[in-house]
Amino acid sequence: MLKISNISLQSGLYIVSTPIGNLKDITVRALSVLKNCDLIACEDTRVTRKLLSSYKIKSKNLVSLHEHSPQQKLIFLIDKIKKGKSIALVSDAGTPIISDPGIQLVSLAINNSIKITPIPGPCAVTASLVGSGLAHDNFFFIGFLPNKKKQRINTLNKYKKIDSLLIFYENAKRIKETINDMFSIFGNRKCV
Repeated sequence: MLKISNISLQSGLYIVSTPIGNLKDITVRALSVLKNCDLIACEDTRVTRKLLSSYKIKSKNLVSLHEHSPQQKLIFLIDKIKKGKSIALVSDAGTPIISDPGIQLVSLAINNSIKITPIPGPCAVTASLVGSGLAHDNFFFIGFLPNKKKQRINTLNKYKKIDSLLIFYENAKRIKETINDMFSIFGNRKCV
């Protein structure tokens, strides 16, 4: 049986995929990074604490990092890495950066020649793709649509003529309205 090892991580930014819905959907490597990193930058500290607690990973220094985080927080994290620290970047679910916050931190790390290590794992795009039963020789990932109906319709119209499988993210509270909007734009296409 694999154990979550005590290892020494190199200084750098680790982009760690976390479970999408089932806490068991996480890799041993991801758990090892979360256990051994110096700091975790996370979308919501409460969600990350729940994940760490479920794997008995002792309390870590957690820093909230979301789409409204000030530039000073990003600079603080980059300075920590420059001083030899290892930072794990996690979102609430799935692979960070894909329709989740964190891209500003990754861009700043690249601009500062900081080593970035992606830790693969669950990703809603690929999970939905392989479970859809739809042909997927090619696909186009769009991500989240705008909340407002007029903007959503305008966005959907941009993708009307793309001849491939389209993948959208949507909030469960808006799914019916969004599907109706999609039907009005795309017609009677297969949908999962």
